Amino acid sequence: MKALVKYGKGQNDLELRDIPEPIPQENEVKVKVKATGICGTDLYGYSAVKPPVVLGHETAGIVVKVGKEVKDIRVGDKVTTETTAYICGQCKFCQSKNYNLCIHRKGLGSAVNGAFTEYFVIRKESIHIIPPHINFISASLFEPLSCATHAVMEQANLLKGETTVILGPGPFGLLTAQVAQALGARVIIVGIKGDEKRLALAKNLGISLVFNIEKKDLEDYLSNIITENGIDVIFECSGSIAAVKYGLKIIRKGGRFIQAGIVHQPIKLRFDKILFDKELTIIGSRTQKPSSWDKAINLVNKGEVNLEKLVSDVLPLSNWKEGFKRAKEKNSIKVVLQPDK
Repeated sequence: MKALVKYGKGQNDLELRDIPEPIPQENEVKVKVKATGICGTDLYGYSAVKPPVVLGHETAGIVVKVGKEVKDIRVGDKVTTETTAYICGQCKFCQSKNYNLCIHRKGLGSAVNGAFTEYFVIRKESIHIIPPHINFISASLFEPLSCATHAVMEQANLLKGETTVILGPGPFGLLTAQVAQALGARVIIVGIKGDEKRLALAKNLGISLVFNIEKKDLEDYLSNIITENGIDVIFECSGSIAAVKYGLKIIRKGGRFIQAGIVHQPIKLRFDKILFDKELTIIGSRTQKPSSWDKAINLVNKGEVNLEKLVSDVLPLSNWKEGFKRAKEKNSIKVVLQPDK
């Protein structure tokens, strides 16, 4: 079968190869891939990727085979999956189902073969049934949505009526904004030059407070639209050093700053300003865990999050180079690849 293999650490060490179909172990499920989204970790090969490995972890498909120990998942089920392919099961994080923090964890598409292919296998515990009214292309976005529910609902514990600013209107920022709005928060989403299409989509998704901060001074405008309490929560979703510094500048005293975007360069911060002057709470948000998925699926079932509108491009796996090119451009939003027919 064809698979997109990251075969080395280099930026361009990536090619479509023929590999054997995987065979599920006793506690595993084999899935026929229908759609897989392109994520930033696929594009830029962060340190979590351990080549050689088939990339792809935002996925949905149909169960074609199950191991002997799998009882509640059947051939023919429409499914999506968590990215957790292996855990130690013994550490305090595994015992509390915070699998995203297990130091022995192996992720789908980073440490074990992923879903930019025709078939993949995954442990039964990671499988989730797709709601019947959701198509495969939309369902491939459940993984980034689960990362957003983890950030908003579990890490920030965002409350109804709080004011929040989302820095970065990419796919993850747009999902984060939808989750925050579903909780009844006042949501402001911010972008820069080149984000026009994404900011327009934010408005289409019902986010009324949308800004290009290079055209309008957000700080001046905020004084007219928010209470004296200021910005309660910042979600940094871009991974930009400039965005991190900007968010720390505009957040209120005693606020909560959630770093959800991956910052892959060193950053210098004035901790006296952050901790002493403002007494901020700074929280990291790392991927997702089982409870995040339950919340994500519930929000979609209630119609409070729209996945379909985020998909801008659907291409065959054989055209992955064009897909990766579009995913790096702000004119696209979410790019999804499908196995060639």
